Amino acid sequence: MKGICVVSPEFPTGNGKVDLHLKCGEKMGVIEVKSFESFLKTQSAKSQAAAYAKSLGLEGVTVALFVPVRDEAVLAKLSGESSVDGVRVAVVAIGWG
Repeated sequence: MKGICVVSPEFPTGNGKVDLHLKCGEKMGVIEVKSFESFLKTQSAKSQAAAYAKSLGLEGVTVALFVPVRDEAVLAKLSGESSVDGVRVAVVAIGWG
C-alpha cells in the first residue's frame, strides 16, 4: 500500500540489543538502540552498526543512544554523523533520568 510505513523490531538474541527495521515502500532503514556505557563503547557501537547496515545493503544507519543525563552539552557531544567504512552513521543521544 502506498504511504504505509512499517516499523518492526528485531528482538535480542541474548546480546541485549534491539534493532528497529523501517520500511516505507522501497526505502529501508535501521535504528540500533543502545545504552551509553562509555565513549569507547560508543565508538565500537558505531563500527558494529555500520557493519550491520553494510550487511543489509544499506548506505546508512542511525544509533539511538540512551544516556542517563539531561545535560544538553553532553548529549550534543555524543550526537553526530560520521562515515564508518563507507556507511553513514548518525548517532542521536537521548537523555533520560
